[in-house]
Amino acid sequence: MKNIFSILLIATLGMLLVFTGCKEDEYVPEPLKMVTVSGTVKGDLDLGEAGNENVPNGTKIIFRIDSRDLVQNPIAGYTYQVLQYETTVIDGAYSIELPTVKFQAVPVDIVPVDFKANQMQADDSFKEKTFWGNAITTTTQEGEVTFQDLTYNVW
Repeated sequence: MKNIFSILLIATLGMLLVFTGCKEDEYVPEPLKMVTVSGTVKGDLDLGEAGNENVPNGTKIIFRIDSRDLVQNPIAGYTYQVLQYETTVIDGAYSIELPTVKFQAVPVDIVPVDFKANQMQADDSFKEKTFWGNAITTTTQEGEVTFQDLTYNVW
């Protein structure tokens, strides 16, 4: 009888430990590391001068990253979002912090936003023109600094 009582007591204590001692750890995601992407932004705003000039302050540049590229083991069938960031040009340059990872290169689409500006003509007159830039793709990876210069074309 004592053996049965001892076995029941041990079994009860064991069950108590199983149901109360094991807490499921709460998942706390680590924040993604950030990387700096920067460069110059030029366009031919003065036909009387050789070369390109800085585009106007406030010109927008958009950056898009497929969030699937920030995951080491993407889930099949899951719809990942496209993350969009933007910055503006100041004194002919831009700089932005973007999320990245260390286990692979992360593609980043850079989209220069069209703008209108007065272009100085060869005869010193001005004509309003639309400036546009081609979307380009670069890559980032944790621990790297990325430079990507942009050039606008004229319509």
